[in-house]
Amino acid sequence: MMQEKIGRELERFGRDVTLYTARYPKGIAVKACFQPVREKGTAKAVPTPLGWVVQDKFTYIGPAQVNLDSGRCRLEADGVCYRMKQAQPVYAGGQLTHWWAVFERGEREGL
Repeated sequence: MMQEKIGRELERFGRDVTLYTARYPKGIAVKACFQPVREKGTAKAVPTPLGWVVQDKFTYIGPAQVNLDSGRCRLEADGVCYRMKQAQPVYAGGQLTHWWAVFERGEREGL
Protein backbone atom coordinates (compact mmCIF):
# COMPACT_ATOMS: atom_id res chain seq x y z
CA MET A 1 0.00 0.00 0.00
CA MET A 2 2.71 2.50 0.98
CA GLN A 3 4.80 1.43 -2.03
CA GLU A 4 1.94 2.36 -4.35
CA LYS A 5 1.50 5.76 -2.66
CA ILE A 6 5.18 6.58 -2.98
CA GLY A 7 5.15 5.36 -6.58
CA ARG A 8 2.28 7.74 -7.39
CA GLU A 9 4.14 10.65 -5.78
CA LEU A 10 7.29 9.85 -7.75
CA GLU A 11 5.24 9.74 -10.96
CA ARG A 12 3.68 13.08 -10.11
CA PHE A 13 6.68 15.00 -8.75
CA GLY A 14 9.73 13.03 -9.89
CA ARG A 15 11.96 13.81 -12.82
CA ASP A 16 13.00 11.51 -15.64
CA VAL A 17 16.29 9.70 -15.01
CA THR A 18 17.87 6.60 -16.52
CA LEU A 19 19.48 4.00 -14.26
CA TYR A 20 22.16 1.58 -15.43
CA THR A 21 22.61 -1.47 -13.18
CA ALA A 22 23.82 -5.04 -13.61
CA ARG A 23 20.20 -6.04 -14.25
CA TYR A 24 19.61 -3.12 -16.66
CA PRO A 25 22.93 -2.63 -18.52
CA LYS A 26 21.15 -0.78 -21.36
CA GLY A 27 19.33 1.41 -18.84
CA ILE A 28 15.83 1.74 -17.46
CA ALA A 29 13.91 5.02 -17.40
CA VAL A 30 12.25 5.86 -14.07
CA LYS A 31 10.74 8.85 -12.30
CA ALA A 32 12.72 9.81 -9.20
CA CYS A 33 13.43 12.70 -6.90
CA PHE A 34 17.01 13.67 -7.72
CA GLN A 35 18.35 16.83 -6.12
CA PRO A 36 21.65 18.32 -4.93
CA VAL A 37 22.64 17.50 -1.36
CA ARG A 38 22.23 20.38 1.06
CA GLU A 39 25.27 20.91 3.27
CA LYS A 40 26.48 23.95 5.11
CA GLY A 41 30.07 25.10 5.41
CA THR A 42 31.77 23.10 2.65
CA ALA A 43 34.12 24.55 0.04
CA LYS A 44 32.18 22.99 -2.86
CA ALA A 45 28.84 24.40 -1.73
CA VAL A 46 27.07 27.39 -3.23
CA PRO A 47 24.21 29.35 -1.66
CA THR A 48 20.69 28.86 -3.04
CA PRO A 49 17.22 29.84 -1.79
CA LEU A 50 17.05 26.34 -0.23
CA GLY A 51 20.35 26.72 1.65
CA TRP A 52 23.87 25.64 0.79
CA VAL A 53 23.99 23.15 -2.07
CA VAL A 54 26.92 20.88 -2.87
CA GLN A 55 27.18 20.70 -6.64
CA ASP A 56 28.80 17.28 -6.89
CA LYS A 57 26.58 15.15 -4.59
CA PHE A 58 22.93 14.35 -5.29
CA THR A 59 20.23 12.58 -3.31
CA TYR A 60 18.07 10.02 -5.10
CA ILE A 61 14.67 8.72 -4.00
CA GLY A 62 13.35 6.20 -6.48
CA PRO A 63 10.93 3.35 -7.02
CA ALA A 64 11.17 0.08 -5.12
CA GLN A 65 10.97 -1.91 -8.36
CA VAL A 66 14.52 -0.99 -9.46
CA ASN A 67 16.95 -2.64 -7.07
CA LEU A 68 20.06 -0.55 -6.35
CA ASP A 69 21.59 -3.21 -4.11
CA SER A 70 23.93 -4.58 -6.77
CA GLY A 71 26.68 -2.21 -5.63
CA ARG A 72 27.44 -0.68 -9.03
CA CYS A 73 24.96 1.74 -10.49
CA ARG A 74 25.10 4.71 -12.81
CA LEU A 75 22.43 7.36 -13.36
CA GLU A 76 21.92 9.80 -16.20
CA ALA A 77 19.79 12.95 -15.85
CA ASP A 78 19.61 15.82 -18.33
CA GLY A 79 22.59 14.40 -20.22
CA VAL A 80 24.86 14.35 -17.14
CA CYS A 81 26.19 11.07 -15.69
CA TYR A 82 26.46 10.25 -12.00
CA ARG A 83 27.81 7.23 -10.12
CA MET A 84 26.27 5.78 -6.99
CA LYS A 85 28.20 6.19 -3.75
CA GLN A 86 25.76 4.45 -1.42
CA ALA A 87 22.20 3.15 -1.43
CA GLN A 88 19.71 1.88 1.12
CA PRO A 89 16.33 0.22 0.74
CA VAL A 90 13.62 1.96 2.76
CA TYR A 91 10.94 -0.13 4.45
CA ALA A 92 7.59 0.74 6.04
CA GLY A 93 5.57 -1.94 7.78
CA GLY A 94 8.02 -4.60 6.60
CA GLN A 95 7.48 -3.71 2.93
CA LEU A 96 10.10 -2.15 0.64
CA THR A 97 8.66 1.24 -0.29
CA HIS A 98 11.49 2.94 -2.18
CA TRP A 99 15.26 3.33 -2.55
CA TRP A 100 17.37 6.15 -1.14
CA ALA A 101 20.85 6.77 -2.57
CA VAL A 102 23.64 9.31 -2.91
CA PHE A 103 25.19 9.88 -6.33
CA GLU A 104 28.10 12.03 -7.41
CA ARG A 105 29.11 13.33 -10.79
CA GLY A 106 30.94 10.72 -12.79
CA GLU A 107 32.05 9.80 -16.27
CA ARG A 108 29.93 8.21 -18.97
CA GLU A 109 31.28 4.69 -18.71
CA GLY A 110 30.08 1.15 -18.25
CA LEU A 111 29.41 -0.61 -15.00
